[in-house]
Amino acid sequence: MKNRSSGISFNFEWNSLVRDVVRSFWAIILIALIALMGIQIVEKSIYTPTYTSKAVLVVRSRVGTTGAFSSLTASAEMANIFKDVFKQNSLKKLAAENLGLESFDGTISTSLTESTNLLNVAVRAEEPELAFKLLTSILEVYPEVTEAVFTDSIIDVVSEPTMATTPSNSRLTVYRKQIIVLAMLFEGGLVVLFSLLRGTVKEEKGFSDKVDSKLIGTVSHERPHLSKKERFKRKKRALLINDAYSSLRFTEDYQKLCTKFEYLHKNQNKKTFVISSVAENEGKSTVAANIALALSDRGYNVVLLDLDVRKPSIHKIFDFHDDIETDFSDVLSKDVDLINFKFYRYRKSSLTIAFNKKTHESADVLSNNLIIKNALNQIEQKADFVIIDTPPISVSADAITISEVADTTILVVRTDCVPVEDINEVILNVTEAGGNIEGCVLNNVYKPFTLFGQLGTDERGYHGQSNYYAYSKTGRSVTDEVAKDDGGFSTNSLDNLNRNE
Repeated sequence: MKNRSSGISFNFEWNSLVRDVVRSFWAIILIALIALMGIQIVEKSIYTPTYTSKAVLVVRSRVGTTGAFSSLTASAEMANIFKDVFKQNSLKKLAAENLGLESFDGTISTSLTESTNLLNVAVRAEEPELAFKLLTSILEVYPEVTEAVFTDSIIDVVSEPTMATTPSNSRLTVYRKQIIVLAMLFEGGLVVLFSLLRGTVKEEKGFSDKVDSKLIGTVSHERPHLSKKERFKRKKRALLINDAYSSLRFTEDYQKLCTKFEYLHKNQNKKTFVISSVAENEGKSTVAANIALALSDRGYNVVLLDLDVRKPSIHKIFDFHDDIETDFSDVLSKDVDLINFKFYRYRKSSLTIAFNKKTHESADVLSNNLIIKNALNQIEQKADFVIIDTPPISVSADAITISEVADTTILVVRTDCVPVEDINEVILNVTEAGGNIEGCVLNNVYKPFTLFGQLGTDERGYHGQSNYYAYSKTGRSVTDEVAKDDGGFSTNSLDNLNRNE
């Protein structure tokens, strides 16, 4: 096992980050709605509006002076004194009595206009009418307090009190947009943070530093080409390399994998390959089907076994809808002898498939490795390669049984799907059980974000063109082969597996 740091690490991959933000967009919108409702609740339950009525007074000195400057200075000093006088409780009491009120239910504030003798007086109350009345009452009664004490000053009203029409204290609605934007940015930041911290394999770079197995190949992300009718019906189409619309990058990835399988076959005499994964929806069945197709295209006799008895999907990938007499699981359960089992040859190729259509809640049919080993030994004698599709190892531990009797196991790892800890745990379990994991295939790999890629081509010259003019080993175009093919399946017995009739 490799020694790995347990510290926090950021895994940046732009496709993964964009997908996470798009998938979490509903949460960002939900946070915005929650923030909006929160603003409304706070305003109705906590916020109390207040209104302010204002007036401007001018303070002048009665004493004659020799200069205008000294007169203004004396008036300014007197205005500064009056600023505190208007806040006295005695003045508030007189103003309340003048209105016939028991108390002065408002707040008085005063200020001086800088370098002038102008005194600004304001009264704040919970009602605009009350604020206006209180200020008006103050202006009526203040002479009773000031004229007896400040005989050398005169106060005139420059600006009469006005009634406020809007609250003077800040409402949350004023900052509604800012609060909503901040809430959305906060939620978006959390999505980005969790995306960067998620411990999955997101790209080929750094794979060997995270996973306790070697990387034997990658499969590029391939977008299925569906018609408008298929999209409307939400139909799913398998991604096969013999599809005329498959990209060159996609088919080349499988050709490279096919070369690895040839090497293992010729140099290590390995024939039976288990294709499995840690969890569901990692694309293991599609990878198994395409590897089988790529090997048969090179002239090898290939047998594809569907041993995913929980959720068999090989028949869906090859669009096989005909009724079959028996499933291959019937062979493993001894309900049918292998010699009587009907294999199906795919079109006019050297690929033979053992279909499964039955769904088994329990994988008891896979628990007897002796039966599986005997069946594989008989099939190996008739084929160059045996590709086995099994249940995900985390779903069915019995899938490890198949790994024990096969020559080697290939683990399909879908990018940004399963935590690295789970992948390494499965690898350890298979190894401890006596199985052999040859390596991993990293599936659904997105192209790096490059300027060339955004312009529709990358540095290697790919333009995302289809496989329409790709040529097989026979020299004929793939579309020609499909056109001349009957597109169906023919039955074969075990004795005829190595005969391409």
